[in-house]
Amino acid sequence: MKKIFYFMTMLVVCVSCEMGNSGKTELMIDSLKNANTQLKNGYDDLISTVNQINAGFSQIADAEGRINSITFDESGEMKEAVPTQSIKENMQFIVDVLEKNKEQIKQLEDKLTEAEYSSGELQTLVTSLKGQLETKQKEIVTLKNQLEEKNVQIGKMGDRINNLVDENTAVKEENENVKAENTAVKEENENVKAENTAVKAENETVKAENEKVKKDNEAKEQVLANQDAQLNTAYYVFGTKKELKEQNILSNGEILTKANFDKSYFTKIDIRNTTTIPLQSKSTELLSNHPAGSYTMLKDSKGEYTLKITNPSDFWSLTRYLVIRVK
Repeated sequence: MKKIFYFMTMLVVCVSCEMGNSGKTELMIDSLKNANTQLKNGYDDLISTVNQINAGFSQIADAEGRINSITFDESGEMKEAVPTQSIKENMQFIVDVLEKNKEQIKQLEDKLTEAEYSSGELQTLVTSLKGQLETKQKEIVTLKNQLEEKNVQIGKMGDRINNLVDENTAVKEENENVKAENTAVKEENENVKAENTAVKAENETVKAENEKVKKDNEAKEQVLANQDAQLNTAYYVFGTKKELKEQNILSNGEILTKANFDKSYFTKIDIRNTTTIPLQSKSTELLSNHPAGSYTMLKDSKGEYTLKITNPSDFWSLTRYLVIRVK
């Protein structure tokens, strides 16, 4: 806190030196001074509270000293005539100051939750004050019990003393319960995290397996598609007698007898889709073997023929190579 105060003071001085007396500079300096004043006032208020708490502990010690100065004889009677009222008043004073200190420590603790007042040194001081309060409460309970053993009755005040300790005990137990609950929640979160990690790993494994199955299925589908395509693939060619001979497709009146016929001269088709083949000629002859009744020749307005396959399965049952001579 002192370092912050010193820093704010030095910042005001530095800004004043470097920026002169312009209107903007003065506003900045005033703002810093106000912030510095507020911080200083807050710090002074905290220190004042700490001093009041320490003063309260000193007053309690004085009151305890006055009570402890009373001596008793062997029969338990007070050696000096001390009014019971005086003992009660001192005990009353101790209890009142204890309660006041307890409230002031609580207020001090609340103030330290604010960021601008946060300080490790002050936090340590508050922890020390809370420890002193707890110790002093236990001492007062012990003193009360000692007085009661010597027949010095302090009446309802005893309940207030017990309540001070009971409250602390209850708060302490509650804090322990909260701590235990937090630990349980933390463990549960760790378990959930571990489960989520396991589920994630399992999902990744399943995902990898699904990808493998998908690729396998795609490969199988491709194989089936290729097989299906091969089963439904055919080739056709049409040309003049001369053209067919040049491609070694026709030789000595026979077709496809030579191994070196030009397969690239053929047109590849899917028999499921291609059922008509325009021949662009007025004279045609099928040289390849295809069942009669599975096809027909259609003539257009120009007198040119188009092959119409009426029954594809029968038409291609004997050969998958269709050779047509045209003129």
